[in-house]
Amino acid sequence: MDDCQWTVVGRVDEWPDEGGRLVAIGARRIGVYRHAGAWHALKDVCPHAGVSLARGPLKDGTVMCVGHGWLFSLASGEVVRGPKGFKVATYPVRTTPAGEVEIGL
Repeated sequence: MDDCQWTVVGRVDEWPDEGGRLVAIGARRIGVYRHAGAWHALKDVCPHAGVSLARGPLKDGTVMCVGHGWLFSLASGEVVRGPKGFKVATYPVRTTPAGEVEIGL
């Protein structure tokens, strides 16, 4: 994580306590989630049909693809409900003392 280039993508107060937002860093679309007191960031494209994951509900450490109901782990990006073997990229995310949300690339 120390080798990351950190990019500010917003302020903590711009996220719901239990929800996600789509952010863009260059051409990358990343879903950033605040869930159960932790922050997570995933590539924002379901590998099955390209549906935005940031629109999906969060539950028990997962985000649901609204297109087909697949569940992806917020921690690992791996599918936990749906065909095995699918995964989306994850990114490190942190908050700063000034209240900013940063993604590491």
